[in-house]
Amino acid sequence: MRYLITGAGQIGTQLARDLLAAGHDVTVLRRGTDVEPGARLVRGDAGDPDTLRSALTDADGATADAILHCIHSSYDASAWRRDLPQRERAVMDAAAEAGIPIVFPESVYAFGEGAADLHEGAPLAPASPLGEVRAELLRTRAAHPATTLSVVAADLLGPTAVPETSVFLQLVLQPAAAGKRAWALGDPSVPRTLTSIPDMTAAMAFAAQHADELAPHGDAILMAPSPEPLSQRQLAERTAALVGERSHGATGIPSPLLRAIGLFSPTFRELTHQLYLWRRRAVIHPGTLTKDFGLQPTDLDRIILSSLQR
Repeated sequence: MRYLITGAGQIGTQLARDLLAAGHDVTVLRRGTDVEPGARLVRGDAGDPDTLRSALTDADGATADAILHCIHSSYDASAWRRDLPQRERAVMDAAAEAGIPIVFPESVYAFGEGAADLHEGAPLAPASPLGEVRAELLRTRAAHPATTLSVVAADLLGPTAVPETSVFLQLVLQPAAAGKRAWALGDPSVPRTLTSIPDMTAAMAFAAQHADELAPHGDAILMAPSPEPLSQRQLAERTAALVGERSHGATGIPSPLLRAIGLFSPTFRELTHQLYLWRRRAVIHPGTLTKDFGLQPTDLDRIILSSLQR
């Protein structure tokens, strides 16, 4: 199959690796110059219709079979509202024009407090500025004539994860692997789901290949395969044990400290709005991809080790 991937961050990069390894043709549309060896690069903005049309067609005139839209923006609600909706509309318009499906990575933010026990079919109920943007994007996808599939993941770990965008990696895995105390957002003892980036990208590719079955009415929201939930404290202990270090546990970061840091850091300022997700359990339950199609999550120990081996 032929795929167009927009963006080359932690998800887009892993997607390109996976699809190229499976023998597919891959075009990556991004502003930068680095892509996985074997991928065709088209430089430009995913919000530009002419650039999208060029990227969708290869040198032989063949059109891509699906779009995997992985464009993101800085962790800031105003940046998301400025950067994401227009680009999504442009890419959906291109997909509808070409008659091909488009697959999006998605977070739990649009479901607000429902993320405590998230099942497929849960209503959109945002509880933060970031969540409001995500909910608006999901509603727009559902109303668009393009076939859209959104794959929902929890906090991401894996070989392409980076500390700047992975809370678990920055605050839990890396300190624990170095024999230090881990730091937890919210309550370090409540269960939380995490998702492997390769599991996420495998689910997205599968969704693109089976769009007619998964989205018979033109839109679907699917849960990515994810391992059994565990607490941030358990994750720190497991990480230390895997690398042969003594565990020093995990301590919750006080909310006033987070708010103080947020005065100088937009990322931490947004995290304070997301604390409802960290003070209580946040569990994604298996959905269609796992229960009906058999997609299984990666073993947790492999997820941890792959995240540390950068």
